[in-house]
Amino acid sequence: MPVARTSHVQLVQKLLRTFPVVAIIGPRQVGKTTLAAQVAAASRFKRVVRFDLESPVDLARLADPTGALEPLRGLVVLDEVQRLPDVFPLLRVLADRHARRRAFWCSAV
Repeated sequence: MPVARTSHVQLVQKLLRTFPVVAIIGPRQVGKTTLAAQVAAASRFKRVVRFDLESPVDLARLADPTGALEPLRGLVVLDEVQRLPDVFPLLRVLADRHARRRAFWCSAV
């Protein structure tokens, strides 16, 4: 059973209300993915879309990052985002457009 990190979830929610892109960086197996799931479950966004970039299926979904990410609304979770470094300039562009409609949570090692 995952550890409830209520204060961390609340902090991330506050950051997502303030900033369109929030990233957490840390070593493997410290709970980044679990925290992302807890944040998504408590999200103010009605829709949550998750990409696990260690999954070949999710990497394929992002073969065209602009086409995949631009139409999304809600919370977009990019887990292990370091596996797709070319997405960072796109996130800046998307964050500048319609920042209230979506937010990006990125985790990386």
